[in-house]
Amino acid sequence: MALSWSGRRQLLYYAVGAAILLVVGIGIWQVFFAKPAICFDGTQNGDERGIDCGGSCALICSIDAKAPVVLWTRAFQVAPGIYTAAAYVENRNVGAGAHKVKYSFQLRDEQNLLVKEYVGVTALPPVATIPIIVPSITVGNRTVVKADFNFSSEEIQWVENTRELPALRATQQNLSQDGSRLSTTIVNDSVEDVRGLVVTAVLFDGAGVARAASTSAIPRLARRSSQDVVFTWGDGVPNIVRAEITLLPAF
Repeated sequence: MALSWSGRRQLLYYAVGAAILLVVGIGIWQVFFAKPAICFDGTQNGDERGIDCGGSCALICSIDAKAPVVLWTRAFQVAPGIYTAAAYVENRNVGAGAHKVKYSFQLRDEQNLLVKEYVGVTALPPVATIPIIVPSITVGNRTVVKADFNFSSEEIQWVENTRELPALRATQQNLSQDGSRLSTTIVNDSVEDVRGLVVTAVLFDGAGVARAASTSAIPRLARRSSQDVVFTWGDGVPNIVRAEITLLPAF
């Protein structure tokens, strides 16, 4: 039997009311009962591979993170009783970096006895090779012949870099013949200012052995601009054939 016009209208009202109640019910369930997958709730949910890590989370799970590799460590005497410690670290986590990483240099004498330990904190930006350089370490009247570098036993928290790294380059590199002065121009080709940029320089001899190192900070490099940076090493460093400049942007 066909419904009357009033019956059809009443049925339509019922359908609309039921749809409204359904939408409201879903909203209430999502607000009070459904827990969205977020990357800082202390629970493994969504597409996370671990608790608040992996998947769409920036934090890399410890099972996926690769430990940094120390390629070499050296100590360079810059004046009587004063040394610069340097280490080259390889970051094997492509596109990821770490903040507030604790490390230490141990400077030792010819008998392998500890002369001085320096403990510091650094960031490991999302670049392949990261020089860590500490200048002006005083050791008194002791002589340093060896340096060791270690990260602390705390687990390094690697985080995927979600922003594009700034377009930076070092140009017009000029090394004096006696190895006492290295100048370069740092160019920011980005459309944004770069802040907290660290520039490192390492000098190598013909055998590829690091013979000197230094670091400089540029607090702010305006977009589409450049800045000259000069490194000096007292009376010079003999037999230098190559200088390597590394740009370490904040992230």
